[in-house]
Amino acid sequence: MLLIENPISILIFAYGRGEDLGIKAFKERVPVILLTSSYRVEGEMHVVPGGRMLDEINKERDFVPVTNATIYEISGETPLDSLDFIAINKNLIVMVAPSISL
Repeated sequence: MLLIENPISILIFAYGRGEDLGIKAFKERVPVILLTSSYRVEGEMHVVPGGRMLDEINKERDFVPVTNATIYEISGETPLDSLDFIAINKNLIVMVAPSISL
């Protein structure tokens, strides 16, 4: 798989058995804040151009992928961890909002 990035979007090309399978996904990065009952996660969700965060959250999957994530205690200011990728169980999410602070 070949990943080509720029500041506002990600383009993924998939390869299989020596042949190019074409474009698999093109998504825009959306800075978000996700709250669980214990943690605040600030990072980026990836949505199709012109799509909504809600559409990504409502997909039939159990986890919401977040990239460039920083994890805090729910009311804390000191980061507990920073991760390139985290998948958060949708059942644990209390709130999701766009963020302009990233």
